[in-house]
Amino acid sequence: MRSTAAAPSETTGAPAHGAAVSPERDPVDTAWLETEPLALKESVEQTTGLDGRPLLFDAETGKYVAISRAGTVVLGQLGEGTTARDVVRRLSAASSADPARVETSVIRFLTEVRQAGVLTLEPQEQNRRERVMKYSLRQKMPRMALTRSVHVLLGPVAKVVGAVPVAVSVTLWILLALGGVTVAGYTLATQGVSSITAWSALAAVLLVAQVAVHELAHALVCQMLRVPVREAGITLMLYVMPVAYVDRTDAYRVQGRAPRVLIALAGPMSDAIWAGVSALVHLNSDGAAHQVTGTLLQFQLLLMIVNLNPLLPSDGYHAIESAVGSVNIRGRSFAFLVHLLTRAPLPSHLLATSRGKRVGYCVFGAVCAVYGVLLVGLVLMWWWHMIEGGFFG
Repeated sequence: MRSTAAAPSETTGAPAHGAAVSPERDPVDTAWLETEPLALKESVEQTTGLDGRPLLFDAETGKYVAISRAGTVVLGQLGEGTTARDVVRRLSAASSADPARVETSVIRFLTEVRQAGVLTLEPQEQNRRERVMKYSLRQKMPRMALTRSVHVLLGPVAKVVGAVPVAVSVTLWILLALGGVTVAGYTLATQGVSSITAWSALAAVLLVAQVAVHELAHALVCQMLRVPVREAGITLMLYVMPVAYVDRTDAYRVQGRAPRVLIALAGPMSDAIWAGVSALVHLNSDGAAHQVTGTLLQFQLLLMIVNLNPLLPSDGYHAIESAVGSVNIRGRSFAFLVHLLTRAPLPSHLLATSRGKRVGYCVFGAVCAVYGVLLVGLVLMWWWHMIEGGFFG
């Protein structure tokens, strides 16, 4: 299984002026609201992302912060010695909404922007519940970068592919992927499941090479869309499963849904094509080649199914998320669960979520959590049997 999820972003947003919002926690130190001048850091720029939604990008840290359109209005008031109270007074005077509600909304928003680390004022220390809430939204997994020069490797390939009209290359890629899945399914249905033999180790080696191609497929689409790939390497999904990844954090800048879906599905489509190749070789060979491709085909189809599973932070999940025009569905789901269980304060951009959607998020988060626990248990058992059996010497 390969995970190519973009690095999680911190998100924050300001409710529309006049929204019925009450603070769930007052800052430990509120003096800064009256005295500290507020401004965005020099390294922070305002840009747009999916469906034209506003984003803040900190070039110093490489992080993206999603804000609401109302939030851009608030940020537009900062600078030249402006304090939070100055912003509240200006916006209250310009709005017909209840001043108390405007104050609550603006102060909450500026507090969260400060905590996101994009203001010149340093973030405040968080309490335990806030740290848990922050983690639930981000769920950052351990990573080890292997290269930061993917663009150099793919440069010649991107140049060749770029010479072909986008519609033609995408259509051809989709047709090849569909053909690969069809041939692979037919082969498995007619030839049955291959037995594990001495040649299975070679199939595993070939699968590792395919994983590298899988990640390069993601990176190639990013390069064609002018989305920088920061690095590639290995991460621990759910802290126990080593999987390959490419860091496509800057895909947050892509505004269209279809290109983002294509980035997510580029790897699985590459897998489908190679599964078709394995199937064709398996159908037209015997001996060692027949045994190797039979085992390899089983590995390929199994990993394709797992990789498209939306209950994991994998390609299938990111494709669905992009298709529906949403960001961080898993993070929001776990945030609502944490709020339900610990009463940790929700970030402002989740406060206006309807009761029905909150229930939906909680259900999805609970299913993902249960599935994750079961999967981690299975992986740990597998590692234990590998060690107990002397596989590692």
